[in-house]
Amino acid sequence: MRHIGIAAVTAEGAAITYKYICSESEKIFGKFTHPEISIHGFSFSEHVHFGDDRLKKWENLLVNSIHKLESIGAELIICPSNTPHEVYGQVCNRINIPWLNIAKEVASVAEARDHSKLLLLGTEFTFNSALYPGAFSSLDSEIIWPSDSEQKFVHHTIVNELTSGVVRNDSKRTMNHILNKYQDAGVSAVILGCTELPLIIEPTMTSLDVLDSTTILGDAAIQAAIV
Repeated sequence: MRHIGIAAVTAEGAAITYKYICSESEKIFGKFTHPEISIHGFSFSEHVHFGDDRLKKWENLLVNSIHKLESIGAELIICPSNTPHEVYGQVCNRINIPWLNIAKEVASVAEARDHSKLLLLGTEFTFNSALYPGAFSSLDSEIIWPSDSEQKFVHHTIVNELTSGVVRNDSKRTMNHILNKYQDAGVSAVILGCTELPLIIEPTMTSLDVLDSTTILGDAAIQAAIV
């Protein structure tokens, strides 16, 4: 099996993905068996306090993380954080091993499940980037963005609560209201375009198909590790 490197951004996203890969691998490879996994992460404050050039700062952080992982034998990379995939192309030009694109993996699952209209949830950076529109550009699917006020709520909840592992009941109720609203508007699936969102959105709380970027990325990493 190939050695998986996890370029961590938030503790929650990296931990959820690491645990998922380990547990799901047992179903394929047998009890206690999973690919070799290494994690590297700079202080989350480095990503939050990005200074005057956000994209260059994120690019350099990810390149440095990935180079460290390469140096200890990682053969493929995942980054269980949607937001910094905004610099995916720039980073790929500076590394020597493949990096699985989280949005493209989600798009592959959406295509396989034949979804035509999907609600996207994530940070304000993800809402304002070309990450998911680009990944879905060749598909016959429509991505729906929440309203401006809902986007602000989702971003605030992620950054100020979920990245610290905090799940508030009032935030969960509001999130559920958003899901119901867009289901009534004809959406068939919701993209959890942030790896902390599974903390607050569970498949049992909605009849929408939950496309969890965290577990989708984990499944893709397991398959990519098989040689």
